[in-house]
Amino acid sequence: MKSQTITKLIATAFAAVALVAAGSPALASAPDAPAAVRGTPVTRIRSLVDLNIRTGPGTEFRHVGKLWPGDHATVTGMSDHLGWWRIRCPWGGTCWVSANPRYSRPVAWRR
Repeated sequence: MKSQTITKLIATAFAAVALVAAGSPALASAPDAPAAVRGTPVTRIRSLVDLNIRTGPGTEFRHVGKLWPGDHATVTGMSDHLGWWRIRCPWGGTCWVSANPRYSRPVAWRR
């Protein structure tokens, strides 16, 4: 029974990889879906590294810019799973950067 479950998981993983490699339109459009956002007391963050700016909260979303070490960004929310900051994009609108403390750090909070 256990080996059948593992075999099914491996088959599913290979099928997903094959769809991504083939450029499946269903998978390509998924990252543009709206992300769940929650409030946060953090109002500004500072980038600690060359930090990718993305269209959504995850590495599967398009990379659209960078924050350089020392750059600050205004926070407008946080991903529902708490791993990504929603920020004001330098060019307007909102975008996302990692909330991993190795990459970015809060520097201002709501009073």
